[in-house]
Amino acid sequence: MAIKKSKTKHLGQLLIEREIITLAQLDQALEIQLKEGGLLGQILIKLGFVTEQQIEDSVFEQTTNSQKLENVLVEMGIVTPDQINQASELEKKEGSFFARNIIKLGFLGAEDLVSIMVTQFGFPYLQLENYEIDPEIVKLVPQNIAQKFSLIAIDKIGNILTIAMADPLNAKALDEVRKVTGLNVETFISTFSEIESALTNNYK
Repeated sequence: MAIKKSKTKHLGQLLIEREIITLAQLDQALEIQLKEGGLLGQILIKLGFVTEQQIEDSVFEQTTNSQKLENVLVEMGIVTPDQINQASELEKKEGSFFARNIIKLGFLGAEDLVSIMVTQFGFPYLQLENYEIDPEIVKLVPQNIAQKFSLIAIDKIGNILTIAMADPLNAKALDEVRKVTGLNVETFISTFSEIESALTNNYK
């Protein structure tokens, strides 16, 4: 089955549509991101193409308008509605994370999920085992929320909190983090296993 590109917009697209940056500026920032890593928003601020407030506003728009993962996977032709229903039923029975159920049922590999998030939506991948996390930043998100949604806070610049999470399209998770921290949220994607290891090491 052919994989179709999702219609969900990533940060760069939103900034261009709002005429905040040009395509050439986006390409320059993406080239730096490819070479050095890091978050697109922070790179654009560093280059002087945008202000911190413009990134905050666009990040909020991006996350509040994101589609649910299940809708995106069906839209892209990766899973069927019946498989989505099976994963949803498991979620109701066990109270488990939808993205985890899709992987547990064998409908999608963990690496495939990361690949989709990176290539289709522009979420940068972070290998958490090589990332030094400030314990004070981690504490900004309560442990129960971090474990429930498989995410961990890793950085904070101004009013933007950066988190690594297994499903960056989980609007409910992002809303919870915004509510408890009072901050706008920008995301990296990491695998479930990487996040679980980081949670074990940082919440003691």
